[in-house]
Amino acid sequence: MKIISILNHKGGVGKTTFTGSVAQALALTGYRVLAIDNDSQHNLSSLLNTGVRQPNILDVYRAADGAAPKLFLGAVVKTGLPNLHIVTSCGGLIDGAVGDVYHLKHTIETCGLERYYDFVLIDNAPGLDKLQAAAVNACHEVFVPTELRQFAVDGLVEMERTLKNRCPYGGRVTRIIPNFYRNIRRHNTFLAALNTMFPGRVASTCIPVDPVFDEVVTEGKILFLHRLYSKGAASYIKLVHELFMLDEENVWDSMSNKRNEHIREQARERFFRRAGSWPPIVAQDEEEGDEHE
Repeated sequence: MKIISILNHKGGVGKTTFTGSVAQALALTGYRVLAIDNDSQHNLSSLLNTGVRQPNILDVYRAADGAAPKLFLGAVVKTGLPNLHIVTSCGGLIDGAVGDVYHLKHTIETCGLERYYDFVLIDNAPGLDKLQAAAVNACHEVFVPTELRQFAVDGLVEMERTLKNRCPYGGRVTRIIPNFYRNIRRHNTFLAALNTMFPGRVASTCIPVDPVFDEVVTEGKILFLHRLYSKGAASYIKLVHELFMLDEENVWDSMSNKRNEHIREQARERFFRRAGSWPPIVAQDEEEGDEHE
């Protein structure tokens, strides 16, 4: 099991969209994924269509060491994808809730999550305080989505230095993901600068500017099931292939098959709703038969 924190001390760089999209892509590819919303704005919880639940990550931080693992497992809820679960957040999550920046690490280790998940992705609020330190100490790697702007690029070196000082035993920045990319000279200049500052760690796949990301969030839909042929979805498929060393053709085939299954299921549901029988009577009879066997 690999634990990855998605982090940037700046806001508005696309961390939550990145976390949700990668989590969905991995789940659709067949991996078991747990997302942890470590942000008081709880946008990841909204993006994955679960909303705030009880208990949530705040309750885990507040719990005593002995009670935290059971509470953590109780906070895990299903999303709309079979292989994707989430621990939600809430508006009351603040740095003051974190008494020990190793509490989340010890909780996850005690839970034995490796039996249940292949990947754990932790979405973080902007900043470099206790909440972020707890996530970094709990993870194996840190992924950093970034804008291609001067202040964003300049701040990455300082951010990495701060993480090393504050979290000497935590995960390290292994990948930097250029976000909101346009094929223009200014962005390509910043890309070259990033590759000079962080050789071998900048993803070659850039996430482009694409209104599809806002569309799926607004409509409560899943990028790879409802907008598979968009520029944004294609970029994320390439990015997942690059970041996790997956076969790009297999990822695409898996996404396409899941999308086709989803379309068939939606058509089936529409048919029975028009017929005035939903859930379908046949399906109900089958379920009842299974129960009697």
